[in-house]
Formats: sequence, C-alpha cells, structure tokens
Amino acid sequence: MDIDIEWLEEHVLLCKLSGEDKVLVAGLFEVAGYSKGDVIVTQGTPGGELYLLRSGRADISCRSGDQDIRVAVVREASLFGEMSFLTGNVASATVTAKEDSVIYKLSRSAYSELMIKNQDLVYALFAHMLVHAGSVIRHMNEEQLALQNYIAGSRT
Repeated sequence: MDIDIEWLEEHVLLCKLSGEDKVLVAGLFEVAGYSKGDVIVTQGTPGGELYLLRSGRADISCRSGDQDIRVAVVREASLFGEMSFLTGNVASATVTAKEDSVIYKLSRSAYSELMIKNQDLVYALFAHMLVHAGSVIRHMNEEQLALQNYIAGSRT
C-alpha cells in the first residue's frame, strides 16, 4: 500500500510538492491498514507517532474505572496521537477502527528528519495539527456549553 501524495497535498499540506519532496514524504510516512474493530492505539502505551486517517473512521475512547467511554469519532483527514507525539507522554486514549481504515503514520524521528530536510513541509504539518487541535477545542467548548445549558434548563 502506497501513500496517496495527491490526497496529502490537497487535504493536509495544502500545497503541491516537487518530485523530490514527494519522494521524501513517501519515504517518511508509513501506511497501515486496519480492519473494523482493530485497536490502532492503546491508552497508556508509549506514544511517539502521529496518525493521519486517510480513509475510514475510528472511535477514540478513554478508560474510566472499568468502562471505556467514547469521547470522539475520527474521520478522514483527522489527526490523532498528536499529544503523545509532541510531548513523548503515553497515549491518553484508545483508538479503535470503526470501519476498515487506512492510516498514515509519522514517527518522531521521521518528523525530525523532515525538520532538517524541508522546513516548509514541517510547517504545513504543524499548521494542520494546530487547525485540528483548534477544531477539537471548539467542539469540546460547544459540548460543554450544551451540557451547561441542559443542566441549567433542567433546574427551572
């Protein structure tokens, strides 16, 4: 399975790559397929990889006591694992394929290599991480507000 460079250019990097950059990117990303129900990341395990969902969907869940609680659904072009990728901490959640999925993985060492070889691509990937993080925070704020409104409304 090969990385779809054109898709990556259009949905993540938001720029066209030179032939040399295409070869560089193809050599740094790992492509992996997961079947429905496969665990992609397990909460509490060492991190260090950035995951980009090329196709499919996945559930993100956190363990609370003796149960797993789904906290998000990951869709095409979404990132996950960015917190442990950036900090080196263990994974804060479990990610399970909700349907057959293709994942592009970038290790911290590959990202470091990219920093040396092409800062513009590093910037594009980091910008995608920030945009994604912003949308996650906005979504969490909306959910918090809805919960607060529900609680306030149920008291009257």
